[in-house]
Amino acid sequence: MCNDYEQHISYAEYRKAVQELDLSTPEHQSETDLPQSDDIRIGDLGPVMRASGNGIELSLMKFGFPPKGRGGPVFNFRSEGQDFSDSKRCLIPASAFFEFTGKEYPKAKYRFTCPLRDVFGGHQVLR
Repeated sequence: MCNDYEQHISYAEYRKAVQELDLSTPEHQSETDLPQSDDIRIGDLGPVMRASGNGIELSLMKFGFPPKGRGGPVFNFRSEGQDFSDSKRCLIPASAFFEFTGKEYPKAKYRFTCPLRDVFGGHQVLR
């Protein structure tokens, strides 16, 4: 995934996508658990989808992988050779993600969507 994404998925669209997978959503959750945002960047709070029994629950979490050693949060790394056996995974619901090009500020910002689906997501590992 990238270091900036957009979340404009409605709660109704989210519930429909989860139900199409024959999964359930907790009764106590509502549209307030899936806040919309034009830009969610590394370090920002954003909604994530994670397993809960035979269903999916929404939680707000800080976007980005925790750093290994010193340095800031990581948003991109190769998973080959990584051991995720002691981690939990989640999906990040997104309506678009952004990539940037150029060396000078402000960089050109490109928006990517999935033309066949309104709901898609990137993955993040919870440690």
